[in-house]
Amino acid sequence: MKVSVIGIGKVGSTVAFVLARDGLASELILWNRTREIAKADAIDIQQAVAFVPHRVHVRDGDLEDTRDSDVLIICVGVPTSPQDLDRNAWAIGNTKIISDLIPRLVELSPQAILLNITNPLDVITYHILRISGLSWTRVIGTGTLIDSARFREMLSEQVGIHPVDLNAYVLGEHGESAFAALSVAHSGGEHIDATPARQRMIEDSKRSAWEVFKVKGYTNYAVAMAAQLIMQSIVEDLRYTMPVSVLIDGYCGVSDVCLSVPCVIGRQGVHLRLKPDLNAQERDLFRKCADRVRSIIDLTRPHTISPDKKCS
Repeated sequence: MKVSVIGIGKVGSTVAFVLARDGLASELILWNRTREIAKADAIDIQQAVAFVPHRVHVRDGDLEDTRDSDVLIICVGVPTSPQDLDRNAWAIGNTKIISDLIPRLVELSPQAILLNITNPLDVITYHILRISGLSWTRVIGTGTLIDSARFREMLSEQVGIHPVDLNAYVLGEHGESAFAALSVAHSGGEHIDATPARQRMIEDSKRSAWEVFKVKGYTNYAVAMAAQLIMQSIVEDLRYTMPVSVLIDGYCGVSDVCLSVPCVIGRQGVHLRLKPDLNAQERDLFRKCADRVRSIIDLTRPHTISPDKKCS
């Protein structure tokens, strides 16, 4: 399988390493605006895979080298700093970048699945979908898979059950309006009660990401593992169910926006977009997520951005 990672910053570099380590590509292309960075990472990762029992050909390249990719992983973005405490601050700059890149990438790899990691996640996933013209089943954002993992880790400590055995999802926006769908959370067939302490965990999990960001200026390990899980389900056609950002079409009265809902992921992308039976409060929260994300989408539609807007 040929996989191209677009944008070799802290996140793209970590994602590329994890994919090579786990043998989730036979050919791995690293593209970066500063090609020397991609070249250095390609050499380093290629040498690292000497320690694993599978072979992966890792190299840097220009956009032409991504031709006929099976998966394009989008990690590009404007520079960030620990002072940026709202993902939406990057919306205009990152929309401009993907508007420049996506048409050519899709022209070169028209059958590819696009996996987006660039923030603001839901806004950029939506723009990628509309710019690419691809089926919604082949444009996926990592979404609240990361938030759900953080939430399950905290919930696990309280209930004494391994996180893998907790069917508890964070849904909606990968951002401040994300919420835990505790009305449908369970383990071993037993419902997990929505206590106030458990409701607060979602806020604690969101804060934990920003605590890391304020110190490091980025988060990379959790999102790389989220990308790894999605890629494994695609490569091996595992049909894992996970909350990822996809186009919403009528769920909870919401349409024409990308948000996270549980989806079954396999070799063709999204095989099923599931519709959990949320309670009235959660449905309202989902609609509020949609309103928040749609407001940023409307502000950042490619035709509304001045052509001389500069992105570093």
